[in-house]
Amino acid sequence: MPRRYYSSTAARTTLSSGINSSVTSITVASTSGFPASFPYTLIIDQDLVTEEIVTVTAASGTTLTVTRGVDGTSGVSHSASAPVNHGVSARDFDEPNAHVNDTSTDVHGQYVLKALVDAKGDLVTATADNTPARLAVGSNGQVLVAASGEATGLIWQGPAEVIGIAVSDEETALTTGTAKVTFRMPFAMTLTAVRASLSTASTSGLPTFDINEGGTTILSTKLTIDANEKTSTTAATAAVISDTGLADDAEITIDIDVAGTGAKGAKVYLIGRRA
Repeated sequence: MPRRYYSSTAARTTLSSGINSSVTSITVASTSGFPASFPYTLIIDQDLVTEEIVTVTAASGTTLTVTRGVDGTSGVSHSASAPVNHGVSARDFDEPNAHVNDTSTDVHGQYVLKALVDAKGDLVTATADNTPARLAVGSNGQVLVAASGEATGLIWQGPAEVIGIAVSDEETALTTGTAKVTFRMPFAMTLTAVRASLSTASTSGLPTFDINEGGTTILSTKLTIDANEKTSTTAATAAVISDTGLADDAEITIDIDVAGTGAKGAKVYLIGRRA
């Protein structure tokens, strides 16, 4: 239904000349206070047996283009000086009521209904263009992360965490050995990556590190740094994690399986999210 316009300052006017039942152009004595936009409603001969409601669709001065006999009335003849009022009619009340009570998708599909959400913290998101959806609230401490593989493109996860551990000092060349460092996990963590770095690169040989949880390795392919490199991110063979779930308070040990030559300042990084 098209929007109609209204004015609270429209002055009562009259027809400048008589009209028959079918003309679509009428001239009034004044348009003072009438709406500046179209369409709007006029009532001719209000409260008389000849009452007719018309819709004004355009205007040129005091000459108005109208649709005759609307909202249940009929086009009839009116004499010169017939009263003309701007006002409302039954349709102004019927149409919004019909809209509110129409539960069809075509009418209400543009709205997000309150029934979509079920609990405190639920989010309204989308699964596709013009397709709203509910994302249930996450657990305490989780953060919202973009995830293209999820239906809504979002997922609740634990916050990102990085634990960096010095495995040697900066001045002494690495030596091999088990449990070069021992520490306990400060929280449960889902591991997504591991890294190692050196402050002084090995001139030959690949410094190799193993990470153990409770005495058992979590790597099926150990963490290495190529000769003359300071970071594992450029290693020819990337580390492979076989156990991604590190428990809260688990004992973690780091071994140096291969020391290389002259390598110093080793650090190992656990990268992931709080579980």
